Amino acid sequence: MNPNEIVFIDTEVGFNSKKISDIGAITGSGREFHSSSLAAFSDFLHGAAYVCGHNIIKHDLKYLEKEIADSSAEYFIDTLYLSPLLFPKKPYHRLVKDDKLASDERNNPLNDAKKARDLFYD
Repeated sequence: MNPNEIVFIDTEVGFNSKKISDIGAITGSGREFHSSSLAAFSDFLHGAAYVCGHNIIKHDLKYLEKEIADSSAEYFIDTLYLSPLLFPKKPYHRLVKDDKLASDERNNPLNDAKKARDLFYD
């Protein structure tokens, strides 16, 4: 697999608005994206065959339907489902957000996309 064919993603969505406020993504080769622009994200996805993330099936993909449909991506990998299969002795399978110093600090979707990448490669 060509490293540019896989893109690891994460989104931040407003609790009440249900609108994307931030998107983070990184390709297998390390090219990064961090913006709230759906058009720019759509461009970033160009050439990707795989989209991977943690909990993308039940969360991220439903907010990015148009951008995913307009991309070349055909395959989706959710590390939330892979984690218990590959690491059955772990007590939990959420992403560890050790980059956040305070619990009320905003999530960083680029950091979370990188964590999903690292979990996938592990």
